[in-house]
Amino acid sequence: MYAISSMKNPAVRTYKQCVTRGLPHSVPLEGMRLVEDALAAGILLDTLYLSEDIDVSAEAVGGRILSQARRAGAKVVMVSRSVAERMADTRTPQGVFALARWKPLSGSELLAQARQRGRPSFGVFLDGVSDPGNVGTIIRTAAALGASGVMAGPRCAGLTNPKVVRASMGSMFRMPVAQISEVEEFLLHAAGLGCEVIVSDAQRGVGIERLVWPVFGSPAGRGGQEDASSQRGLALLVVGSEADGVSNVVRSHATAWVKIEMARDVESLNVAAAAAILMYVLRQKALDWQDEN
Repeated sequence: MYAISSMKNPAVRTYKQCVTRGLPHSVPLEGMRLVEDALAAGILLDTLYLSEDIDVSAEAVGGRILSQARRAGAKVVMVSRSVAERMADTRTPQGVFALARWKPLSGSELLAQARQRGRPSFGVFLDGVSDPGNVGTIIRTAAALGASGVMAGPRCAGLTNPKVVRASMGSMFRMPVAQISEVEEFLLHAAGLGCEVIVSDAQRGVGIERLVWPVFGSPAGRGGQEDASSQRGLALLVVGSEADGVSNVVRSHATAWVKIEMARDVESLNVAAAAAILMYVLRQKALDWQDEN
């Protein structure tokens, strides 16, 4: 197959445009593991790009990816090694790239899926987490700890940012992920479903271990209607940026405040580390409730 040797080729330019400016309903993938994860999750690839020096024999990883992509109907583009190096967004490119068809859910779609779980569950709302590495890491951790989904507010790093995708290690394709554009509207909808809004703050609230959750029935003072969601203990865990914390809009909807009680004179943790601890404790609380009921 002919290998493209110019960055001006339309297929190559489309990939770079997706990386730098974004394309509707598309996400750029780089690296063998990430492309394999997307294919395994049933994500459709529009185009697979392979460097000419990739081993595509049947027993090689490159060959397996090529075979899967072709069966799924993807267009295959071979590029020269120099073009592959210029396409790369990493320091040590593997020469495997793809454009995948993917878009995040809406907030209402994610909550609807969470309600169907039939047991206490929590989603994670990211409020102003602008570092793409942190966003991707939180998505990966949320998937590992059984969260019902991750929602990114308007001030967060874009979910199709290549660094978000890489840091998630493919987890964003295996769990519900939503983009929230209207925070007030979303939180009012969540309140109508009886969702608890548990806000993380380094200075305020109870230690996460002492949080009483799951809580059944409508959260006090929010006008939520007691329905299947409130009976199942549905909650949103909110984490904000390290610099500014949680926004005033989100604060006004909080039904509970939690913090991580730390030893020594550490004021705060990296947001991804803090989110991991909070999610782990919520997971344990949900599991304990199921064991007791």
